[in-house]
Amino acid sequence: MAEPTVRFSVILPTLNEAARLPVVLDSIARQRYPRECVEVLIADGGSTDETVAIAQSFGAKVFHNPMRRAEPGAAMLFRMATGDVAIAMAADNRFGDEHALARLALPFADPQITGAFPAVVSTREDGTTARYINAFTDPFNHFVYGGATSPASYHRTYRIKRREPGYVVYDFSSGPVPLIALAQGFAVRLPYAKPAGADEDDMAPVGSLILQGCEIAFVPEVHVEHHTVSGVGDALAKFGPRIRKRITDAEQPVWRRLRAANRMRRLRAYLWPFYSVSFAFPTIAAVYGLIRDRRQEWLYHPFLSAAFGFEFWRQATIVAFERLKRYAN
Repeated sequence: MAEPTVRFSVILPTLNEAARLPVVLDSIARQRYPRECVEVLIADGGSTDETVAIAQSFGAKVFHNPMRRAEPGAAMLFRMATGDVAIAMAADNRFGDEHALARLALPFADPQITGAFPAVVSTREDGTTARYINAFTDPFNHFVYGGATSPASYHRTYRIKRREPGYVVYDFSSGPVPLIALAQGFAVRLPYAKPAGADEDDMAPVGSLILQGCEIAFVPEVHVEHHTVSGVGDALAKFGPRIRKRITDAEQPVWRRLRAANRMRRLRAYLWPFYSVSFAFPTIAAVYGLIRDRRQEWLYHPFLSAAFGFEFWRQATIVAFERLKRYAN
C-alpha cells in the first residue's frame, strides 16, 4: 500500500451520542495511519449527556453547534477543517478495519479526483431492516431510483471510466445522479462548502459535485459499518416524521431531487404509495431482484415496502384530518 500523505479531517456532528460515540471514535483511533495526519472535529448541538467529555477524551476538537441539527453542524465543520480531505461521519457509523484511511487516501493521489466514498456494510449485530437500508436505502428511494441507490448495482447503471488499484471511477453522467450520502464516510477535497440550498440535505452535496463534472471514486475495500436502525419499529419512528414533512413541505430535499429527475422517476414517486401496500408488485420485484442479484436483502423488500407504505398512509391520514379541522374552524 502506498505511503499515505493525505491529511484527513474527520467531521462528526453530535447531539446526546454518549452511547454510540465511543465506537466510531475508537474505529478512527485504531487506524494504522500517521496520527499527525488525522484531526477529528465534533459539532455538538448542546448535548446533556457525556458526549462532549467522551469526544475530548479521544482528542477530538469540539465546537458548539448553535443550530443543533446534524446538517448545519457538518457545514460548519467543513469550514473549520484544516486537512487536505474531509471525511463526513455520523455517530451510527464506524470503520470496518484499521486500514480504511490508508485506502481512502489512494484516490486523492490523482488530482482529478474530488471525492471518494466507501462501501456501506452491515454486520451480525444488524437486523433485517438495517441490512435492507444499507443495501438499497429506504423502500421509497429504492423504488424510485433503482440501480442509482447502491454500488452493488452501479455496474449495470453506469459506464466505468477507469479502474485503478484500490478504486473505481464511474461515469455518473451516463445514468441518473446516484444517491450517495455525505455522512456515511464520504471524503472530499478541501476547501469545500456545502452548496446553497443543501443545508438540510445529506445527498444533494454529492449530487452537486457530480453535476459539476467532478470525478468521484468508489473505494470498495473501505467498509463503513452503518448501524442505522434496530428494527422496523425503530425505522418507522425515524422515518415517520420525515414522511410527514415530505407530505406537508414541497421544499423538502426529496422533492428538490425529484424536480431535477426525469418524468419516469417522478411518476414512480407518485405511484409508490400504492405500489408499496399492494404486496403483490413488491413480491414480483423481490423475486426478480433475488434471481438477478443473488442478494438475500431482496427477501425483505415486500415486507418493508408494506411497513413504510402503511406508515405513509397513516401520516397522510393524520395530515388530512388536521387540515380538515383547520378548514372547519
